[in-house]
Order: sequence, then C-alpha cells, then structure tokens
Amino acid sequence: MRKLLDWLERETGIISAWGRFWEQPLPAGVGWGHIFGALTLLTLAVLFLTGGALMFYYSPTPDQAYASVQYIEHYLPAGQFIRALHYWAARLIVPLIIIHVLRVFFWGAYKRPRQMIWVSGVLLLLVVIGYGLTGYALPWDQKAYWGTVVRLKIAEGIPLVGRATATFLRGGETVGAVTLMRFFVLHVFVLSVLAFLLVAWHVLQVRRMGVTPPGVRVDEEANVDNTQRLYPEHTARIAVGAVLLSALMIWLALRFPAPLEPRANPLDTAYKPHPDFYVLWLHELVELFPPNLEFFGSFVMPSLLVVLLLLVPFIERNPERQPRKRLFALSVGTLLLLVVVALNVKGMEALPDPERLSPLEKQGQQIFVELKCYSCHGINGGGGPVGPDLGLGGKRDPEVVRALLRNPSAHNPHTIMPAFQLAPEKEAALVAYIVGIGPNSKMPPVPPTEPEKPASHFEENWFVNHKFEVRKDPGSCGDCHKPFFCQACHQDRRPSSHDKQWLKFHFGNAAERPEMCAACHAPDYCEGCHKVMRHDNQWLQQHGSRLVQFGDQLQWAGQTMRQMCYQCHTSQSCQRCHGLQMPHPEGWDSEHPQVGHKNLALCQRCHSFQEESCQTCHQAPPASHTEDFRKEHPRRITDSGASCQVCHGRNACMDCHKTPMPHPTHFSETHARIGRQRGWKGYDGVKKLQKAQCATCHDIKYCNQCHQP
Repeated sequence: MRKLLDWLERETGIISAWGRFWEQPLPAGVGWGHIFGALTLLTLAVLFLTGGALMFYYSPTPDQAYASVQYIEHYLPAGQFIRALHYWAARLIVPLIIIHVLRVFFWGAYKRPRQMIWVSGVLLLLVVIGYGLTGYALPWDQKAYWGTVVRLKIAEGIPLVGRATATFLRGGETVGAVTLMRFFVLHVFVLSVLAFLLVAWHVLQVRRMGVTPPGVRVDEEANVDNTQRLYPEHTARIAVGAVLLSALMIWLALRFPAPLEPRANPLDTAYKPHPDFYVLWLHELVELFPPNLEFFGSFVMPSLLVVLLLLVPFIERNPERQPRKRLFALSVGTLLLLVVVALNVKGMEALPDPERLSPLEKQGQQIFVELKCYSCHGINGGGGPVGPDLGLGGKRDPEVVRALLRNPSAHNPHTIMPAFQLAPEKEAALVAYIVGIGPNSKMPPVPPTEPEKPASHFEENWFVNHKFEVRKDPGSCGDCHKPFFCQACHQDRRPSSHDKQWLKFHFGNAAERPEMCAACHAPDYCEGCHKVMRHDNQWLQQHGSRLVQFGDQLQWAGQTMRQMCYQCHTSQSCQRCHGLQMPHPEGWDSEHPQVGHKNLALCQRCHSFQEESCQTCHQAPPASHTEDFRKEHPRRITDSGASCQVCHGRNACMDCHKTPMPHPTHFSETHARIGRQRGWKGYDGVKKLQKAQCATCHDIKYCNQCHQP
C-alpha cells in the first residue's frame, strides 16, 4: 500500500495536494455555521450517485419513461429506496444552499476579495433550481406533464424571447417526446457540467482565498490569527452534520417513498398541478399581475432579483462585516427574504390538504386498486377518463354506491361497468373509501401489473382519431385488447365507415385487408349474410343456379334477389359480365327471346334449357307454334335454329332430323359421308335426300350451288 501511495505521489502529486487541503488553516470564529457549504456539497454528491444509478434503467421516451420508473419502484432491488433518496436529496439541497447563501450574506463574507466566490454560489443556486425544474418532467406522470405544460405556457409570456424559448424546450407546439428528451439532456448533461464547473471553481477559490473571518473588517483580515485547521477541528463539525443529514435523508427515503402519480394523460385537462415549495413564490408572483402583464411576475421581477444578488458584492462596498454596522444592506436583504417567504406561505395555502384515511378506508383503497377501478374512474384528474371522476360531485349516499356496485345497469342501461359481487366486509370497505373521496383525494399508487398503454393513447384527441389508427393497423389493437373490447363502447353502433354505401363496397376492402373486419367481427360473422355465397372461381361458374336455389329461402323474409345482390353490388356490377341488368327487370319477358337468340351461352350461365325448365314460365306453347308450325318452321327459322334452342336445347332437332341443327362448323365436309352411310348415292340418291330430309329446310337450288345436277 505504501509503495502504491508513493507511486501516486511521484506521478501525480495528489497525495501531498490532498494533505495540504486538509491542513488548510482556519481563522478563529469559524464554527457550526460554516458547515452548510460542505453539507450542500454532500447532498449534491448523493444526487450525482443516485441519479447515475437511476439512469441505467430510465428510458427518456413518453411510452417508456413512466414504465421504467415503475420498474425501478417495484422490481429493481432497492430501486424504490434509491429513487426516494434522490427525491429527498433534491428537496433538501435547496434549503441547504439557501441557508449557506444567507449565512454568507448576513456575515458579509461576500466582500472583496471574495466577490467571485459569491457570484459562483449564486449561479450554483440557479443551477440547482434548474435541476428541479428539468427533473420535474422526467417521471412523465400527471404532475410532470401538466406542470411542464403550465411552466412553458408562463415562459411564453416573456417578451421577445419567451415564445422562442418555450418552443425550443417543447420541441414544437405541444409537449411530447422531444420535450422529454430535451429536459433529460438538460438535466443529466448540461446542468451537470455547469454544476461540476461551478463547484470546482467555488471550492478552489475558497481554498485560495481562505475562509472569511467572522465580523472582521475587510482591511483587518491580515491581523486575524488562524487558530484552527480544517482537519481535525472543523472536519469533526462537518462529520457530525453529515451524519445527521444522512440519517435524515435515509429516514425520509424509507418512511416517505418518492410519489408517482398516474401516467401523463394529455386528455385530462381538468388536472391541476401543484408546484414544489421552492418555486411556489414564483407562481404566486405571477398571480399578482393581470394576464397582459404576467411577464413582469414570470420574468422581469425574478430577473431583477437574480441581477441584484449577482451585483451585491459590487454594490455594497462597506468594509464592515458586523451586522449592526451594515443596517441598510441587511434591511433590504431581510425585506426581500420576507417577501419571498410570504409569497411561499400564500402559495402553500392553495395546496390541497393531505388525505387522511381511516383503517376501513385504507382497506377500501386497496380493493379499489385490486379491482382496477382506476382504469375507468379518475380521482381529481388522475386515472381513466371513461367513467366519472370520483373526486367531483360532492358527498355520496353509501346505499346508492352499494346499489351501483351490485347492479350498474340499473343506474345506466348503457354502462360498461361490470357488476361486483363482493364479500360484505370488502364491499363495506370499498363503499367507505368511495364515499370518503373528496376534493383533496388523490389517485392511490397503481402497481404495474398490466401492459402499459402505448404513447398514442395519450395524445390529444386520441379517442376522436383512434378509428383512423385502427384502419391503419387493425392488428395492433389485438395485442392488448380482446376481440369484443370495442363492443363495450360501441354496443350496436356501427363505425363511421359503415355508412349507407358501405355494404356496396365492403367486399373490396374485406378482400384486400381481411384484418379490418376481424378488428370488430368474429371469423364466422360473414357466414350470417353470405351463407352459400362465396365469390371464388367455382362461385362464378355456379352463381346463377345457386341464386335461383337461394331465392326460395329469401321469399319468406320478403327480400328479393335484387335486394340481396345489391347489398354488396351496384346495378352495374352484373352488367360488366352479363351485359344485361341483373336480376331481370320488369318487362323482361317480352325482350328475353331476342336476347337469348343473340347470345344463347349467356342465358345458359344461369338457366338450364330442359323442357321442364321452360314450362316453369311457359305453361303453353308460344304464339309462334301454330297448327301448321311443324310444316312451316324451316322457313320461319332465319337464325339457323338458334331460337329453337332457347326452349328445346341443342339436341332437340336430332329427334326428327337425325343430324345436328343448326349444322355445326365443317358440316359441309361431313354431310356427304352421312349421305353415303344412308344409301343416298348418285343423282337419284340426292333427289331422294332432298325430298326426305334436306328439303325440309333447304331448297333444291341451295344444293345445286355445290352439286351439279
């Protein structure tokens, strides 16, 4: 060990420097009042150590900041203690540094040649206040969010630079992710660098100039004897103060954990943030001025106070340090101190009284958290925005509360609140807690036992715009919510996308993004409407006959084929394939023979041309079938028999003619072979064929076009 110390001394000289520091001589009169500077330095060291430990687990984003703080509080070993120690050290450093500044002021220790020591101390006080203002936002709970909103709104009122400064700190027009990141950078980097530089400068200057002799004139310091040293005389006093301060911080951290309000909710505009005690006077100062002059209280007056503090060593040139010989300076300083204290006391009057719960109400509070009532109901701004805020509405009747818990739908038929059948003792405790909730009540600490809401759920107008988010990525809701979750609010209400024209076009949306339908509907939901309808290739080949079969099922419901198809399709949908209006409109009976003659295959998509099928509509032969039709029909047929097939089918002519009618393509190449098979050879055979069969439809001149007599 000795060799290591010798090596350090030889290479760095740090050992001898450390010894000289503790051997620093101190003048007579230095006592217990001089330990607050060292205690402030100790508290700052605690803040650096605990803050550095918290940084390992903290995530400075709106969607993770609150969750990371909850993790530190509930799951990290000693995490709650470390955060509470950081919290209480941040609150104790402010009065410690104020006591130190007041001691220096009243004892005149700021006078030359120690003016810059005073200036660095005042700047360090501003850095500590900046630490509090920036660290205020990091937990990203309700107090952090809305406190930041209010303070940046006040900063906007500063002339010339206010709006630009507030916009820079926010990172835009609203408080969000950029705001949190910039406050985090200011808190852990910018202010930490400034604090380190100011502390180093302050300590080095005190070491170089020495501690001010109490009550001695400026020009008489050389005559004061240094009767004690920093170690061990004064170090013993500092050690006693450090032990007491450490014990106080540890006790506070164990007895009163750092508060964590409900997660930041930008929609909860009813929440009222309450500032910390050391800035209460600033908020009260703003309230003293009308709205158009608020910048006097928010900027002008505090700035004048800071400038006055910085200039104190240069304005007050009285060489005396005895308080009775500096009455003017002390009177002005005391007056300003009393004004700040009075404003702070007035601000504390506006703070809500602490909540006091009986043992029964404390049990009810635990049941309130266990049942997750906070997910819907808020308490004076904290909690869910779905149900009414329990902190409002005045005194409640216990019997009404009990009846509401047992049967909420009797109070409101459209409520989504479930009925609770609790044991009598639990019900009594919960009712007592709910009845006791008042204007001073706060939301109880909520353990992180459920998934945190995504950041989008805390953006402004989220409930108005969530339908667009669902359309962008319907699957994202299923990560947290059950399929029937939306029904709790929507009941039987359709979303805005399901307008009057929706059913005509939903098949396209459902085909492109089936997960859109699955966001609200069960997988078998479509079966209730579609039944036999499945729009695949097989469906397109058979939909005509299936619609005819399905039509019988629709008649009992008073629904026509037109109404069924037009739920999804427009009147032009069928025309794109059929070239006709579907289903056939009134008056179609007089037109369909001509259409069928032109395009027989079109009719065959839906209709079968069996004789029984035609008799469904045609109970008697058509008017064209006169008594002599059988003899005259060859001359009446001008479309090669296509009109016959509308009713009789393609093979009906074979019964009489023994050959296909009308003759298919290339029949001219095969009819001679048919003639030879039947014995119609030579000129006589042709004449016989003409008389027997061909003449039924063809004149002899028709055959002579190819066959010479």
